[in-house]
Amino acid sequence: MSFSEEQIQSIAPNASAFSAGKKLSGNSKWESFGKSDRVIWGAIRGSGKNPHLTQIDLNDIAFKCSCPSRQFPCKHAIALMLLYGSQEQNFSVQEEPEWVSAWMDSRKARQEKAAEAPKKTKAKSAAKDTVAKRLEQVQAGAAELELWLKDLVRMGLLELSFKSAKDFKKVAARMVDAKAPGLAFWVRELGQLNYKDGSVWQDESLKLISKLFLLIQAIKNYDQYDSQWQYTIRTLAGWSQSSKELLADANAEVVDDHWLVVGQLEETNDDIVTQRNWLIGKRSNRKALVLNFSTRFSSFESIILPGSYIEGQLAFFPSVQPQRAVIKTQTNAADKFDADFTFTENWLEAHHKKTELIKENPWSNDHLFILNNSKLILKNDTWFMADHDHYLMPLMKGYDIDKCLKSLAICGTASHPMAVVIRDGKAIPLGIFQNNQYTIL
Repeated sequence: MSFSEEQIQSIAPNASAFSAGKKLSGNSKWESFGKSDRVIWGAIRGSGKNPHLTQIDLNDIAFKCSCPSRQFPCKHAIALMLLYGSQEQNFSVQEEPEWVSAWMDSRKARQEKAAEAPKKTKAKSAAKDTVAKRLEQVQAGAAELELWLKDLVRMGLLELSFKSAKDFKKVAARMVDAKAPGLAFWVRELGQLNYKDGSVWQDESLKLISKLFLLIQAIKNYDQYDSQWQYTIRTLAGWSQSSKELLADANAEVVDDHWLVVGQLEETNDDIVTQRNWLIGKRSNRKALVLNFSTRFSSFESIILPGSYIEGQLAFFPSVQPQRAVIKTQTNAADKFDADFTFTENWLEAHHKKTELIKENPWSNDHLFILNNSKLILKNDTWFMADHDHYLMPLMKGYDIDKCLKSLAICGTASHPMAVVIRDGKAIPLGIFQNNQYTIL
């Protein structure tokens, strides 16, 4: 596979690292470089006596460099990717040097070991006891929150606008103490509404309270649901989803396909960066969400390039609507492939599909579609995504205007299929299908 400058920029730790890498991406900066079917490598002159040795796994994107930089990827890895992206024809196929093959072989050995089903460290009965004990705490917290909500409704929703941020934080903290951070999330959402805008907050608060009350009832009646719903309820209540346990589960749903990474979105909350990666399978048309996490002190667990194509297996977490997944195996990464995805014809069809999904799971959000013959337009100083019937959906607040301008530069006034996520009635455009290629916005 090759790399576009935008893809490389998306995984650079910061703008200065990308800029430094770009300065080193000229052919003359490198003493040597080469490639095999699985890796590219190069030696670049540094300030020391010996050159820095840099290598990049092409199939399961990873980097290694002999430089002392703490940034990941470092400027040398960024430079090598940029060089390969612009001058792939100059990278001759060679036998891997020992320092390259040793690293790649060690990575392969670790992946094979991780793929082996590990011995279970807990008996099933012990795991059930753990769930039961926590569920008891969560149900107690849910009962307390139910009383708080009923008092709110009894006094009238107008009381919400007189509550201080401290009031909501106090209730949210009680839910965290009850091992129910998922309930705390909904309470914090209530506290973050704009209560100065009377035309909006009343409707939004009613929606939040309704969903929260419904979740409380589901928690209270947990034992009446099947295993898929029980897992979904636990996740909504705040149980963490373990990737290691999922990969070790022989009964987990695994889909083997060629996956297109149609979009990537990063959100920061309390110094934790959550990276959302949306994928669509070529053969299965299956949609998946792969999450990545990082902090100020640690990089993302894996590298996923937006707009790239991954050949491999995704393992899906159990749910009434399985969407979140983990990359189980990744055997190859390609530049492009022909795929006949299922398009949604217009916003009306998207609305019907979204309605059916919400009927099945009232708490579902972030619905991914490929909307046929669509484009971004500016109307009355507001950006919209328009379908071919000229129906409009406003873009999510804070959507990058540079992406809007990029769509105009690519398409002009023409319409093309676009990947889009609908969140809370707003559109998040991800990319454009044009001339058998997919371009990330």
